[in-house]
Amino acid sequence: MDRVSEAQQQGFQMIRGSTFTISCSIQPQYPGGSFQLNFTSSSLAHNYNSKPAVNHSAHFLFPSVEHAHQGSYSCVYHVSAFSQDFSSESRLLSVIVTDPAPFIIRAVVLPLTLLLVTVGLYSYCKATRGRRSGRQEDIELDLYNLGVPAVEEKGVQGAK
Repeated sequence: MDRVSEAQQQGFQMIRGSTFTISCSIQPQYPGGSFQLNFTSSSLAHNYNSKPAVNHSAHFLFPSVEHAHQGSYSCVYHVSAFSQDFSSESRLLSVIVTDPAPFIIRAVVLPLTLLLVTVGLYSYCKATRGRRSGRQEDIELDLYNLGVPAVEEKGVQGAK
């Protein structure tokens, strides 16, 4: 949970229907112990079943996120040592659940729009480039019709 301390200020955004796992871990001091995941939201408080600490960590899987999973989570580590019970609670981890529609808009509609604009610009540039080269050919033909070759012939006759 320490690795997410920077992100928890803003919260993690999860897309409804996706999967996520909350991993709880602690620096080893005593063997064994267990982790309990606590959840609180504006309307509910829930404690998930404890899981044994394996290699000083436990993982809580959420296979399909729903709006009911939105709220704050914390891990509580419990261990008994020397005939005493110890516990330690992590900082809060905020989870925000969003609908997939805004994600679909960002992931599909925006790139599709960019592709259509690019194709449109390419077609426009290709079409206008063709028109410009046609105008240049007309200008060159007009120069020949204005007597440019006749000027060259006078220069050739003067050299004789």
